[in-house]
Amino acid sequence: MSETLQHRAAAGDPRAQGELGGLMLVGRGARYAPEEGLQLVEAAAERDDTAALQLLAVLSALGAGRPYSWGEAVRLVARAAELGDVQAQGQMRLLGDPATFDLAEWFGAAEAQQLCQAPRVLTITNFFPKPACDWIIERARPRLEAARVNNPTTGGSSIEYNRSNTGAGFSVLDSDLILELANARVAATIQIARQNQEPANVLHYDPGQEFQAHFDYIDPAEPHFTDLVRQQGQRVATALIYLNDDFEGGETAFPRLNWSFKGKAGDALIFWNTAVNGALEKGSLHAGLPPTRGEKWIYSKWVRDRAWPLV
Repeated sequence: MSETLQHRAAAGDPRAQGELGGLMLVGRGARYAPEEGLQLVEAAAERDDTAALQLLAVLSALGAGRPYSWGEAVRLVARAAELGDVQAQGQMRLLGDPATFDLAEWFGAAEAQQLCQAPRVLTITNFFPKPACDWIIERARPRLEAARVNNPTTGGSSIEYNRSNTGAGFSVLDSDLILELANARVAATIQIARQNQEPANVLHYDPGQEFQAHFDYIDPAEPHFTDLVRQQGQRVATALIYLNDDFEGGETAFPRLNWSFKGKAGDALIFWNTAVNGALEKGSLHAGLPPTRGEKWIYSKWVRDRAWPLV
């Protein structure tokens, strides 16, 4: 964090207040002080800073530091849209009239099918609207970077030979209400609180790019992962939403189940990485196969067995 940002915020610059407040909310490049950070964001929003308005909207949708309210969240984005913010205007085209916004309409009828009991595997058609899928793709496109994997040797993450695709992560500071609707939809479907979700990732595969067979759970038998699981919890479930379908190949394959899945845009695949008793599901071994033509876009969400901090 630059001294210039601090000085501008101290001088009352609303854009600087909102930016600094966001950084303090999560402790990213700034002192971790969520209450003080929230006050700065609220002060910036009161002066119609559009970025601050949209961050408060996300926090309202989460119930993080503010009362849980999707109505308030949509109202805040609508205000940013009125002020000319392009990203807010794009969201409102999808969300519709704030006076009639109904969260239940986003969680409407969807056909779910359970494919397997161990591990539990669900496929769901029409899980998320295609226009919203298109929005997520365009949010992710300029943010793509080489995808990483957990490294049992170091305990950190690294770029490895078995994963050649790219991806874009969305922290609370990067999120928006369309992404939060996807997150909320996942939480409602699997009946695990939204607070247990890691930040959303959007995965992109060009022809030939893949993520070879792997597990999403974190193996506590690996020395560097033992403390990680104890401190941060286990990844108990994975949710994938196919954001597009204009490609060939690119299935999600489960070699130990002798089964693969390729959804239409808006379809979801949800599987559990652990059994009900907490045992690791070895049958959850899966691979993101390479598309042979066209590019593949996937929304990916890991869900823990405990609350995940705002990051």
